Amino acid sequence: MRIATVKTEPITTCLANNGFTTTYGEEPSVRNHVIVQITSDSGITGVGEACPLPFTEDDDPVQIRKEIDDQLTQFLLGKDPFNKEVFRDLTEKFPNVGGTARTGVDLALYDLAAKIRSVPVYQILGGLCREHVEIAAVLGIGTPQFIADEAAHQLNQGMKSVKIKVGLDVERDIETLKLVRETVGESAKIRADANTGYSVKQALQVLKASEELDLEYLEQPLAADDYEGFNQLRKSCSVPIMADESLYTYEDAVTLIEHEAVDFFGLKLIKHGGIFQTKRIAILAEENDIECVIISPWETQIGISAAVHLVLSGSNFNHAHEIAPGSLKDDPFYGLVKEDGIYQLPKGTGLGITKSDSV
Repeated sequence: MRIATVKTEPITTCLANNGFTTTYGEEPSVRNHVIVQITSDSGITGVGEACPLPFTEDDDPVQIRKEIDDQLTQFLLGKDPFNKEVFRDLTEKFPNVGGTARTGVDLALYDLAAKIRSVPVYQILGGLCREHVEIAAVLGIGTPQFIADEAAHQLNQGMKSVKIKVGLDVERDIETLKLVRETVGESAKIRADANTGYSVKQALQVLKASEELDLEYLEQPLAADDYEGFNQLRKSCSVPIMADESLYTYEDAVTLIEHEAVDFFGLKLIKHGGIFQTKRIAILAEENDIECVIISPWETQIGISAAVHLVLSGSNFNHAHEIAPGSLKDDPFYGLVKEDGIYQLPKGTGLGITKSDSV
């Protein structure tokens, strides 16, 4: 079985709700995606997605498509889609190709390989570690009362946790987190994400004020390379710390572990280059007693389904995952079933995703 063709197609979608704000600014309402189709010589097609992450160097859909068409396609043609070296070489032989482009190809390869074997992707990732995937809602920066009310609404809708974006105003952040906890009750799960917005002093102020709030974790409070600062936070406060912007590559994961910097890894397929590299990082995390949470920022159901399959197959994915339910109002793909804050097992072979006939 060999790869016969590789095709790319740019599409755009829109956020279901505008005005989502983080320390980087307001998220763009229009989202760009590059859909990747890899077809075998037997006529079976796998589909993947490259979804640029705004406010990063790897956010140009034109460049992403060019990287796939001009570099990765020639490498893939004639290759065996079951050869693990192909997945490894996507990173090692193309260091100048962004992770987003490599993700689109990686997801299409996994979808293709699983379809050829007539199994779901989670089966070729090692099988099931759980029967469903719990979902967390994510709220942008806003007034304390609005965020508290929206957190309560999301939890009442079945979400298993809610993440609060912080990082612009320490006093407001503390007020917001306290009001959220007061509003949603003691048993609800909440977490916070500063997107590198704090100094060590500011982060300590927020963490000390949050010790009685039972946060699941504070995500990326400091600059990406402030490993000593992360270590200081862990030693000074009981609230767990997560890395996101500090963690792009396997080598980044090793560095974080060496510095004893964090308790959680926040993983994004489009940061790491797809399922293969993300799985490597997750296995390393498990070996070092670090829990992982998958974050899928504004992808279509192709990218979301890939995240779901990975979570289903991993033993250290034991918290709710931020995998974007309903974030796009015009997602052209469907197949996942969401009920009461969980994704059910995907049906069918591959990623289990289909494109709408109306698109």
